[in-house]
Amino acid sequence: MAQPSSRPDWFEKGKKDGRYVLGPLLGHGGMGDVVEAWDTILGRVVALKILNHAEPAAMVRFMHEAQLQAKLEHPNICRIYDIEAHEGVPRIAMQLVRGPTLEDATNDLELEEIVALIAQVAETLEDAHRHGLIHRDIKPGNVLLEPLPAGGWKPILCDFGLALQVDASVLTLPNALTGTPAYMAPEQVRGDRRHIGPATDVYALGGTLYFLLVGRPPCVSTVTQEMLKVKKERRFPTPRALEPSIPEALEAILLRCLAPAPAERYPTMEALAADLWGFLGRAPRRAAGKWRSLAATAAALGLVAGLGGLAWHRAAAQERSAERFNRAAQEASNLMAGLRYEQEQPLHDTRSALARIRAVRDAATAPADDPAWALVRGTADYCLDNLPAAHAELEKALARGPALPGTAYLLGLVCARQWLDLEQEPAQRGQAAAADLRAQAQAWFQKAKGLSRDREAFAQALLALMAHDLPGALAHCRAAEQANPWLRDAGALGSHCLARLARTYLAGGDDAAAGSAYREALRWAEDGARQAQSDGGLRHAALVAAMGLAELDRARGQLTRETVQALVARADQSLLINPDGGTAQADWISVQCLVARQQADAGLDPKPTLDRALAFYWTRTQDPRPPALTAAQRMLNGLTTERDRARSRPVLPRAVKASGLPMEGHPDILRPHAQQRAVPAA
Repeated sequence: MAQPSSRPDWFEKGKKDGRYVLGPLLGHGGMGDVVEAWDTILGRVVALKILNHAEPAAMVRFMHEAQLQAKLEHPNICRIYDIEAHEGVPRIAMQLVRGPTLEDATNDLELEEIVALIAQVAETLEDAHRHGLIHRDIKPGNVLLEPLPAGGWKPILCDFGLALQVDASVLTLPNALTGTPAYMAPEQVRGDRRHIGPATDVYALGGTLYFLLVGRPPCVSTVTQEMLKVKKERRFPTPRALEPSIPEALEAILLRCLAPAPAERYPTMEALAADLWGFLGRAPRRAAGKWRSLAATAAALGLVAGLGGLAWHRAAAQERSAERFNRAAQEASNLMAGLRYEQEQPLHDTRSALARIRAVRDAATAPADDPAWALVRGTADYCLDNLPAAHAELEKALARGPALPGTAYLLGLVCARQWLDLEQEPAQRGQAAAADLRAQAQAWFQKAKGLSRDREAFAQALLALMAHDLPGALAHCRAAEQANPWLRDAGALGSHCLARLARTYLAGGDDAAAGSAYREALRWAEDGARQAQSDGGLRHAALVAAMGLAELDRARGQLTRETVQALVARADQSLLINPDGGTAQADWISVQCLVARQQADAGLDPKPTLDRALAFYWTRTQDPRPPALTAAQRMLNGLTTERDRARSRPVLPRAVKASGLPMEGHPDILRPHAQQRAVPAA
């Protein structure tokens, strides 16, 4: 902890409030007060923003600001140190910037300083946009100026309270206008979210530059709908009309920022920054921020898809092959991390993220034999569960490009997942292909030298599973999870191995050991799913274990209505993540088959349930169907045949009344699952 001498002058008179000692008021915002505070744990001065509204909507927006801003790690973005709720009041500890805002310093800045500061803010916003965040409240008062030791200022962007995450729900306060009217783009005033994007922030930053040059914002009063109806007519004086000394070249840049239609503005902050630096006769700076967090890497997908291709493609012709391949490897890493970030979020429809990955894959089209493009295509195919295509593309990348360990490791994962799929094929051709895939996976993992401990352990777990060494696979899964608790695949694979072990016990007649293994498998998968609620692999693993326990209960005649309903709910949650996922669809059909079997056990007619499952299979699933769905169809066809043979069995009214089993299934099956590993054969 810092020494007492580093404490601020007001410390002795401050009020202790939890871990902080509260000091003087720094400012008052729409949602909370900002005070200078001393962090007694970390021994530093912070700016503490304290919510002063108790409404639920205000609390949601307050936390929304903290969560989004915490994703960004850039030297020109106000850092978030801590988020907590003290005595029920949320508060955010932020970097304390001792300096004026752009608004306060307007009269003290020279023209060159103004342009350089705005160019730096544009570069900062470019990073935010790469994270998939639109600020929506850029204005002079939200840019702090930190004095530099050698003189001059460093702009610090703050207040992400109105930030919009691409493909996320919009959070608004009751009856609140989302933004500052004088700086809002027309589409933002209209509330037209479809057109809110990077160009929206470009308009607001142009308005900020307008203010710094002429001393007033473009619109001094609230922008009205009547003004917005006129798209081509400018509703504010040109900068040179108010200040003739402004250079014409700078006015042209400014007016392009303030164009009424988003398509007429700068397409990116990067392009705006380049023109501003060009006006000053300087080369654009390299981005200073690094995307260190998983969330930051994930949100980069939003920009990639928005541009309809890869950012590095523009300069590909000028770069050397090795440099291009390294950049492609970074893009591939972004795809993987992006999907993982989506899976770590609360239960939601992940199809928009999968669509962005598909857009990247579709953009990486030519030249077909370029190893850099092949790496990106193969990684995208892996994320989309298109394993044969991923296998072909990654082999092409390794054959023609540098032998990167990460690429070899990914190809090993592809082979292992294909092996898991083929395990469900009873034909000899499936067994032969599985043996070949096992040998390929081992070879690729051996070529992936220098892996992290968690990856090395996970690779060994897969190899042990493919050698049918379940205890060894479990031990390696535990080692992988211990090395990296966020390696969710280790939890899913460990649960999968335990479920296989349970089936081995069942084959030997040891129901008690089987039940214990299924319960441990369920616990392992559910522990991970609580942290990664949209991870389809973990939810599938949990469902497989729960189905195993339900079958044991059914064999003992102890399967209850509550258990069946819980299974139906689990299957629906998998579909919530991605209704097009083959594994989720197979899980749903498998649960319906269990419902039908239990209905038949109770003397009920399972026809409605089976017909509904058959209709689901033929109308919802698509060719080529993965092995999981093929296995589910075989199960379904078998039950349908049994039903047809037993149609003459009388239905007992008393059984109907007493069973309490669902006769209509779950009505809401058309909601969102991320395609993951195949369902083990029932």
